[in-house]
Amino acid sequence: MGKSKKTKNLKPRELSWDDLRLIYEGQYGVTAAEASKWIGKELFSKNWFGEADKIGRMWEDIEICIAFSEFLIAVDKFMKETRYTNPTVAYLVMHEEKHTAVSDFGKLVRTNFLKEMGSKRFRNLCGQWRIQLTNAGFLKPKPMSEFAKRRLEEAQKRSDKKLVKDKLLIKRSSKK
Repeated sequence: MGKSKKTKNLKPRELSWDDLRLIYEGQYGVTAAEASKWIGKELFSKNWFGEADKIGRMWEDIEICIAFSEFLIAVDKFMKETRYTNPTVAYLVMHEEKHTAVSDFGKLVRTNFLKEMGSKRFRNLCGQWRIQLTNAGFLKPKPMSEFAKRRLEEAQKRSDKKLVKDKLLIKRSSKK
């Protein structure tokens, strides 16, 4: 018998953005440019990152949650190395210095977008995400020292006292 032809391994490849545009163009009668605008708008709208009172859609992916927790570990290491005490300052500096942890997290979240956004916006988003994931139960809150607890209680008492005083002033001024 003759030699058999070698067959190529046909592995299914992943869909690209171009493939998605062609699918939409073929099925729904939209152009490729319209489809790409629509896909980009739907996937990466404000819903993606979330807002202060609403968790974004990106947190539905467990890999992104894990990457963010790894990013927070890198932030803690960075804070120890540089002796920063405030994580918001560390977010800002790490973004400005283009730290590898920021780029690693950015690759999963949205390609190169975290690098392109301003440092202050990145800092605000990181703080927002940390609060949201702590409230959702994914992240554990850091233990608070007794001194910090006492200070927080004192500040709360002062704030409550001020609110009561302001309410009394408002009541007095409305009686006239």
